[in-house]
Amino acid sequence: MKRITLCLTAVVLLTIGCNQKTQDNVEKSSSQVASSLEDISKTIRTVQETANEVKKFSEDMAVTGERVKGFKGVELIGSSQWEYKVISIEDEEGESLQDSLNELGKQGWELSERLGSNRQPRLIFKRRKEVISE
Repeated sequence: MKRITLCLTAVVLLTIGCNQKTQDNVEKSSSQVASSLEDISKTIRTVQETANEVKKFSEDMAVTGERVKGFKGVELIGSSQWEYKVISIEDEEGESLQDSLNELGKQGWELSERLGSNRQPRLIFKRRKEVISE
């Protein structure tokens, strides 16, 4: 009888030990599956975000395409022709100088350089010359 009790005790202990190990393995596997599913979910979100960015870029390019339809051509910088204007600023001061400079800016003139001394300053302006193509 002692033997049977001893054998039964061993079987019960083995069963409990195996069940615990099985349970540990199941928990570990479940954790790995959950981690994998989380990684897959992140990848799907990244793909969706990338697809949205590509769609927005495509829409922006369509708008840009509409904007450039009206261009007749592009002038290469190397083939530009310039015209220049030299003005003396010794007579003008403050607001009247500012008004004069704003008017030149409206006409397309851009300040290129300042020459002369403080007593006799001169400003050099330039702008692209309109070239009439035949």
